[in-house]
Amino acid sequence: MGDVNRVLITGASGFIGRATVTAASEAGLEVVAVQRRPGADRTGVSYVSTDLTVRDSVGVLIDALQGCDAVIHLAAAMSGDPEDHKRLTVGGTEHLIEAMRQARTPHLTLASSIAVFDTSQVPIGGDLTDDCPLENPAMSRDAYSGAKVRQENVARAARLNSLAILRPGIVYDNGQLWNAHLGVRLGPILLRIGGDDPLPMCHVDRCAAALVHATVHKVNNTFTVLDPALPTRGRVITALRRTGWPRLVVPVPWQVLWSSARLLRPISTNLPGLLRENVLRQRVLPMGYRMKDPFGVDPLPDPSPDWRAAA
Repeated sequence: MGDVNRVLITGASGFIGRATVTAASEAGLEVVAVQRRPGADRTGVSYVSTDLTVRDSVGVLIDALQGCDAVIHLAAAMSGDPEDHKRLTVGGTEHLIEAMRQARTPHLTLASSIAVFDTSQVPIGGDLTDDCPLENPAMSRDAYSGAKVRQENVARAARLNSLAILRPGIVYDNGQLWNAHLGVRLGPILLRIGGDDPLPMCHVDRCAAALVHATVHKVNNTFTVLDPALPTRGRVITALRRTGWPRLVVPVPWQVLWSSARLLRPISTNLPGLLRENVLRQRVLPMGYRMKDPFGVDPLPDPSPDWRAAA
Protein backbone atom coordinates (compact mmCIF):
# COMPACT_ATOMS: atom_id res chain seq x y z
CA MET A 1 0.00 0.00 0.00
CA GLY A 2 3.00 2.32 0.23
CA ASP A 3 4.62 4.17 3.11
CA VAL A 4 3.16 7.28 4.69
CA ASN A 5 5.79 10.02 4.81
CA ARG A 6 3.79 13.24 4.46
CA VAL A 7 0.39 13.88 6.03
CA LEU A 8 -2.11 16.73 5.90
CA ILE A 9 -3.87 17.53 9.19
CA THR A 10 -7.01 19.69 9.32
CA GLY A 11 -8.07 21.48 12.48
CA ALA A 12 -4.39 21.76 13.36
CA SER A 13 -4.82 24.71 15.73
CA GLY A 14 -7.38 22.96 17.96
CA PHE A 15 -6.83 21.10 21.23
CA ILE A 16 -6.49 17.69 19.57
CA GLY A 17 -4.94 19.21 16.45
CA ARG A 18 -1.93 20.68 18.24
CA ALA A 19 -1.21 17.37 19.95
CA THR A 20 -1.62 15.48 16.67
CA VAL A 21 0.75 17.77 14.77
CA THR A 22 3.33 17.15 17.50
CA ALA A 23 2.75 13.38 17.51
CA ALA A 24 3.02 13.18 13.71
CA SER A 25 6.23 15.21 13.70
CA GLU A 26 7.73 13.07 16.45
CA ALA A 27 6.85 9.99 14.38
CA GLY A 28 9.04 11.36 11.61
CA LEU A 29 6.26 12.52 9.29
CA GLU A 30 6.28 15.70 7.28
CA VAL A 31 3.17 17.64 8.25
CA VAL A 32 0.97 20.04 6.32
CA ALA A 33 -1.13 21.70 9.03
CA VAL A 34 -4.43 23.25 7.86
CA GLN A 35 -6.10 25.89 10.01
CA ARG A 36 -8.19 29.02 9.55
CA ARG A 37 -5.48 31.48 10.58
CA PRO A 38 -1.93 31.51 9.21
CA GLY A 39 0.78 29.91 11.35
CA ALA A 40 4.54 30.23 11.34
CA ASP A 41 6.17 27.16 9.80
CA ARG A 42 8.43 25.11 12.02
CA THR A 43 10.82 22.29 11.21
CA GLY A 44 8.89 19.53 9.45
CA VAL A 45 5.58 21.43 9.57
CA SER A 46 4.11 23.68 6.87
CA TYR A 47 0.99 25.70 7.68
CA VAL A 48 -1.82 26.35 5.21
CA SER A 49 -4.64 28.79 5.95
CA THR A 50 -8.14 28.17 4.59
CA ASP A 51 -11.77 28.01 5.66
CA LEU A 52 -13.14 24.53 5.00
CA THR A 53 -16.70 25.78 5.05
CA VAL A 54 -16.29 27.63 1.73
CA ARG A 55 -16.08 26.13 -1.72
CA ASP A 56 -12.81 27.96 -2.48
CA SER A 57 -11.05 25.75 0.11
CA VAL A 58 -11.08 22.84 -2.37
CA GLY A 59 -8.46 24.45 -4.59
CA VAL A 60 -6.29 25.36 -1.61
CA LEU A 61 -6.51 21.81 -0.31
CA ILE A 62 -5.65 20.27 -3.70
CA ASP A 63 -2.44 22.29 -3.73
CA ALA A 64 -1.69 21.45 -0.10
CA LEU A 65 -2.22 17.73 -0.72
CA GLN A 66 0.52 17.49 -3.34
CA GLY A 67 3.02 14.93 -2.07
CA CYS A 68 0.79 13.87 0.83
CA ASP A 69 0.15 10.18 1.39
CA ALA A 70 -2.72 10.56 3.86
CA VAL A 71 -5.00 12.99 5.71
CA ILE A 72 -5.96 13.26 9.37
CA HIS A 73 -9.25 15.17 9.51
CA LEU A 74 -9.98 16.90 12.80
CA ALA A 75 -11.81 20.07 11.75
CA ALA A 76 -15.39 20.07 13.06
CA ALA A 77 -17.81 22.35 14.88
CA MET A 78 -17.81 21.78 18.62
CA SER A 79 -20.74 24.08 19.36
CA GLY A 80 -23.28 26.29 17.64
CA ASP A 81 -26.60 25.73 15.92
CA PRO A 82 -27.33 22.96 13.39
CA GLU A 83 -26.28 25.20 10.50
CA ASP A 84 -22.84 25.73 12.05
CA HIS A 85 -22.36 21.97 12.29
CA LYS A 86 -23.65 21.46 8.78
CA ARG A 87 -21.24 24.03 7.32
CA LEU A 88 -18.05 22.85 9.01
CA THR A 89 -18.47 19.25 10.18
CA VAL A 90 -20.38 18.03 7.11
CA GLY A 91 -19.61 20.62 4.43
CA GLY A 92 -15.95 20.85 5.40
CA THR A 93 -15.62 17.07 5.11
CA GLU A 94 -17.25 17.12 1.67
CA HIS A 95 -14.80 19.78 0.49
CA LEU A 96 -11.84 17.85 1.88
CA ILE A 97 -12.88 14.59 0.23
CA GLU A 98 -13.41 16.31 -3.10
CA ALA A 99 -9.88 17.69 -2.86
CA MET A 100 -8.53 14.25 -1.89
CA ARG A 101 -10.17 12.69 -4.96
CA GLN A 102 -8.64 15.25 -7.29
CA ALA A 103 -5.23 15.00 -5.62
CA ARG A 104 -5.53 11.18 -5.52
CA THR A 105 -4.73 11.00 -1.83
CA PRO A 106 -5.51 7.40 -0.83
CA HIS A 107 -6.02 7.36 2.95
CA LEU A 108 -8.20 9.30 5.40
CA THR A 109 -8.15 9.08 9.19
CA LEU A 110 -11.30 10.76 10.51
CA ALA A 111 -11.68 11.92 14.10
CA SER A 112 -15.31 11.22 14.92
CA SER A 113 -16.65 10.95 18.49
CA ILE A 114 -18.09 8.49 20.98
CA ALA A 115 -21.12 10.82 20.87
CA VAL A 116 -22.32 9.10 17.67
CA PHE A 117 -23.69 6.15 19.65
CA ASP A 118 -27.41 6.05 20.39
CA THR A 119 -27.13 5.44 24.13
CA SER A 120 -30.92 5.21 24.44
CA GLN A 121 -30.34 1.63 23.27
CA VAL A 122 -28.17 0.90 26.35
CA PRO A 123 -30.09 -0.22 29.47
CA ILE A 124 -29.56 1.96 32.55
CA GLY A 125 -26.51 0.51 34.26
CA GLY A 126 -25.54 -1.46 31.14
CA ASP A 127 -22.41 -1.28 29.01
CA LEU A 128 -21.86 0.76 25.88
CA THR A 129 -20.07 -1.36 23.27
CA ASP A 130 -18.89 -0.90 19.70
CA ASP A 131 -22.01 -2.77 18.56
CA CYS A 132 -24.39 -0.07 19.82
CA PRO A 133 -26.46 1.50 16.99
CA LEU A 134 -25.62 5.05 15.96
CA GLU A 135 -27.79 8.11 16.39
CA ASN A 136 -30.33 8.81 13.68
CA PRO A 137 -29.01 12.13 12.32
CA ALA A 138 -32.54 13.27 11.47
CA MET A 139 -33.62 12.75 15.11
CA SER A 140 -30.35 13.08 17.03
CA ARG A 141 -30.20 14.23 20.64
CA ASP A 142 -28.16 17.32 19.66
CA ALA A 143 -26.64 19.04 16.62
CA TYR A 144 -23.13 17.79 17.40
CA SER A 145 -23.90 14.07 17.53
CA GLY A 146 -26.11 14.22 14.43
CA ALA A 147 -23.43 16.05 12.43
CA LYS A 148 -20.74 13.57 13.46
CA VAL A 149 -22.89 10.67 12.21
CA ARG A 150 -23.42 12.51 8.91
CA GLN A 151 -19.69 13.18 8.72
CA GLU A 152 -18.94 9.47 9.09
CA ASN A 153 -21.47 8.69 6.35
CA VAL A 154 -19.86 11.21 3.98
CA ALA A 155 -16.44 9.64 4.57
CA ARG A 156 -17.71 6.10 3.96
CA ALA A 157 -19.56 7.11 0.80
CA ALA A 158 -16.29 8.44 -0.66
CA ARG A 159 -14.95 4.87 -1.04
CA LEU A 160 -11.33 5.86 -0.49
CA ASN A 161 -8.56 3.26 -0.63
CA SER A 162 -8.59 3.09 3.15
CA LEU A 163 -10.58 4.87 5.86
CA ALA A 164 -9.93 4.82 9.59
CA ILE A 165 -12.73 6.30 11.72
CA LEU A 166 -11.69 6.92 15.31
CA ARG A 167 -14.27 7.71 17.98
CA PRO A 168 -12.43 9.18 20.96
CA GLY A 169 -14.15 9.65 24.26
CA ILE A 170 -13.96 12.88 26.27
CA VAL A 171 -10.55 14.23 25.29
CA TYR A 172 -8.69 15.91 28.16
CA ASP A 173 -5.37 16.74 29.74
CA ASN A 174 -4.45 18.02 33.20
CA GLY A 175 -5.41 21.55 32.21
CA GLN A 176 -8.70 20.62 30.55
CA LEU A 177 -10.71 18.36 32.83
CA TRP A 178 -14.16 19.96 32.70
CA ASN A 179 -16.81 18.08 30.75
CA ALA A 180 -20.59 18.03 30.70
CA HIS A 181 -20.70 14.51 32.20
CA LEU A 182 -19.80 16.05 35.58
CA GLY A 183 -22.98 18.11 36.00
CA VAL A 184 -23.93 21.78 35.72
CA ARG A 185 -21.69 24.82 36.31
CA LEU A 186 -23.23 27.65 38.33
CA GLY A 187 -20.48 30.19 39.00
CA PRO A 188 -18.24 28.72 41.74
CA ILE A 189 -20.68 25.82 42.26
CA LEU A 190 -20.90 22.46 40.52
CA LEU A 191 -24.24 20.68 40.63
CA ARG A 192 -22.86 17.16 40.50
CA ILE A 193 -25.35 14.94 38.72
CA GLY A 194 -24.95 11.18 38.77
CA GLY A 195 -23.13 8.63 40.88
CA ASP A 196 -19.50 7.62 40.95
CA ASP A 197 -19.61 5.96 37.55
CA PRO A 198 -16.71 5.61 35.08
CA LEU A 199 -16.44 8.37 32.48
CA PRO A 200 -15.44 7.65 28.86
CA MET A 201 -12.26 9.74 28.84
CA CYS A 202 -9.24 9.74 26.54
CA HIS A 203 -6.04 11.69 27.21
CA VAL A 204 -5.23 14.04 24.34
CA ASP A 205 -1.78 12.47 23.83
CA ARG A 206 -3.29 9.00 23.56
CA CYS A 207 -5.89 10.30 21.11
CA ALA A 208 -3.19 11.93 18.98
CA ALA A 209 -1.08 8.77 19.05
CA ALA A 210 -4.07 6.70 17.89
CA LEU A 211 -4.72 9.07 14.99
CA VAL A 212 -1.09 8.91 13.87
CA HIS A 213 -0.89 5.13 14.33
CA ALA A 214 -4.03 4.57 12.24
CA THR A 215 -2.62 6.84 9.55
CA VAL A 216 0.89 5.41 9.36
CA HIS A 217 -0.53 1.88 9.14
CA LYS A 218 -3.39 2.92 6.82
CA VAL A 219 -5.86 1.18 9.10
CA ASN A 220 -9.18 0.46 7.40
CA ASN A 221 -11.52 0.15 10.37
CA THR A 222 -13.81 1.99 12.79
CA PHE A 223 -13.15 1.96 16.52
CA THR A 224 -13.44 3.81 19.82
CA VAL A 225 -10.41 5.20 21.67
CA LEU A 226 -10.52 5.41 25.48
CA ASP A 227 -7.97 5.34 28.27
CA PRO A 228 -7.18 1.80 29.47
CA ALA A 229 -8.37 2.66 33.01
CA LEU A 230 -11.32 5.03 33.12
CA PRO A 231 -11.65 7.49 36.01
CA THR A 232 -14.85 7.81 37.98
CA ARG A 233 -16.86 11.01 38.10
CA GLY A 234 -15.74 11.61 41.69
CA ARG A 235 -12.05 11.32 40.89
CA VAL A 236 -12.29 13.74 38.00
CA ILE A 237 -14.10 16.25 40.21
CA THR A 238 -11.47 15.84 42.94
CA ALA A 239 -8.70 16.51 40.41
CA LEU A 240 -10.64 19.48 39.02
CA ARG A 241 -11.04 21.01 42.49
CA ARG A 242 -7.27 21.22 42.82
CA THR A 243 -7.40 23.93 40.12
CA GLY A 244 -9.56 26.11 42.40
CA TRP A 245 -12.93 25.26 40.85
CA PRO A 246 -15.52 24.26 41.90
CA ARG A 247 -15.48 25.74 45.35
CA LEU A 248 -18.63 23.90 46.28
CA VAL A 249 -20.06 20.62 44.96
CA VAL A 250 -23.77 20.01 45.42
CA PRO A 251 -24.90 16.43 44.67
CA VAL A 252 -28.09 16.04 42.63
CA PRO A 253 -29.44 12.49 42.24
CA TRP A 254 -29.89 11.62 38.58
CA GLN A 255 -33.24 10.04 39.43
CA VAL A 256 -34.68 13.51 40.16
CA LEU A 257 -33.82 14.84 36.72
CA TRP A 258 -34.79 11.56 35.07
CA SER A 259 -38.29 11.68 36.57
CA SER A 260 -38.65 15.33 35.54
CA ALA A 261 -37.47 14.61 32.00
CA ARG A 262 -39.96 11.80 31.59
CA LEU A 263 -42.80 14.04 32.76
CA LEU A 264 -41.68 16.82 30.41
CA ARG A 265 -41.24 14.54 27.41
CA PRO A 266 -44.09 16.14 25.36
CA ILE A 267 -42.26 19.51 25.34
CA SER A 268 -38.69 18.17 25.48
CA THR A 269 -37.56 19.78 22.21
CA ASN A 270 -37.82 23.20 23.86
CA LEU A 271 -35.96 22.27 27.05
CA PRO A 272 -32.28 22.44 28.12
CA GLY A 273 -30.26 19.28 27.48
CA LEU A 274 -30.36 17.86 31.00
CA LEU A 275 -34.16 17.95 30.96
CA ARG A 276 -34.25 15.69 27.89
CA GLU A 277 -34.12 11.92 28.41
CA ASN A 278 -31.68 11.09 25.64
CA VAL A 279 -29.15 13.72 26.78
CA LEU A 280 -29.46 12.65 30.40
CA ARG A 281 -28.93 9.02 29.49
CA GLN A 282 -25.78 9.81 27.50
CA ARG A 283 -24.19 12.10 30.10
CA VAL A 284 -25.12 11.15 33.63
CA LEU A 285 -27.08 7.91 33.92
CA PRO A 286 -25.09 4.87 35.13
CA MET A 287 -23.24 3.27 32.21
CA GLY A 288 -20.14 1.17 31.66
CA TYR A 289 -17.85 1.16 28.63
CA ARG A 290 -16.64 -2.06 27.06
CA MET A 291 -14.91 -1.35 23.77
CA LYS A 292 -12.72 -3.64 21.67
CA ASP A 293 -8.97 -3.10 21.36
CA PRO A 294 -8.79 -2.00 17.72
CA PHE A 295 -5.11 -2.82 17.27
CA GLY A 296 -5.01 -6.31 18.80
CA VAL A 297 -2.36 -5.65 21.42
CA ASP A 298 -2.71 -1.99 22.42
CA PRO A 299 0.35 -0.14 21.05
CA LEU A 300 -0.73 3.30 22.26
CA PRO A 301 0.84 5.24 25.13
CA ASP A 302 -1.11 5.69 28.36
CA PRO A 303 -0.29 9.20 29.54
CA SER A 304 -3.36 9.41 31.78
CA PRO A 305 -2.79 10.38 35.43
CA ASP A 306 -3.01 7.94 38.29
CA TRP A 307 -6.63 8.62 39.12
CA ARG A 308 -6.27 6.70 42.39
CA ALA A 309 -4.28 9.67 43.67
CA ALA A 310 -7.32 11.86 43.08
CA ALA A 311 -9.57 9.77 45.30
